[in-house]
Amino acid sequence: MGGGEGEGVTSYSTVSARGQTTIPREVREQLRIKPKTKLAWSAHDGVITVIPIPEDPIEASFGMLKGKGYTFENFMEDRRKDRELDRTRVTRLERQARRATRKRKA
Repeated sequence: MGGGEGEGVTSYSTVSARGQTTIPREVREQLRIKPKTKLAWSAHDGVITVIPIPEDPIEASFGMLKGKGYTFENFMEDRRKDRELDRTRVTRLERQARRATRKRKA
């Protein structure tokens, strides 16, 4: 049975008459499950998944997306491009409006 971070752990437990079971020590240690830790349970296609819920899920998720996918820098670059495109469109519309005004005056 493994124990390091990221390693899979296979352990076994028995369900009591009251539907209770003990989380094996190796699993508790690897996932840092302590007394009062909440667990999310789901069952799908005969497989039970148990996920420990951190005390502060927002803090626990901080940084987990760093360097992955759409970043703030990507957002700012896209926004800069959008603003430049808007400026170009406004400039073109202003020119068209000036030409139309000149034609009406002539």
